[in-house]
Amino acid sequence: MGLSSTTRQIFQDEYFTVLVDERKRIVHTIRSDKPFGAIEELDGLFARLGSVLDTLDRPRYGLFSDIRATPGRNDPQFEEALARLRPIWIGGFRKIGVLVRSTVGQMQVQRHARRDGVKRLVSQDADEILKYLTED
Repeated sequence: MGLSSTTRQIFQDEYFTVLVDERKRIVHTIRSDKPFGAIEELDGLFARLGSVLDTLDRPRYGLFSDIRATPGRNDPQFEEALARLRPIWIGGFRKIGVLVRSTVGQMQVQRHARRDGVKRLVSQDADEILKYLTED
């Protein structure tokens, strides 16, 4: 994924790992393969993730979100909850790139981007995302 020796881990739980590459000015959020539990648990989970990301000067960084391991899920309740919580995760970064495993995942994230009104590059190619995030 192009991580450099200046990358440091600032958070990890059973769902997310957060790494910061100060040299490239990229925050990496890596989603684990553990399925989310009950919808009611999502608020607390995203509150923890958001508080870690809020310690950073978000506009200074690009966000590289690796969701390849994420189990697929698109039931209406889950979709609504994530639409409400996604800004806690992706809000405020200067650029966003999302690494997906498949074309179906790419289409789903592009649909989310349109709904959110937040531009992001969605790709199955990590190098393409890194190039996008490091360009001015």
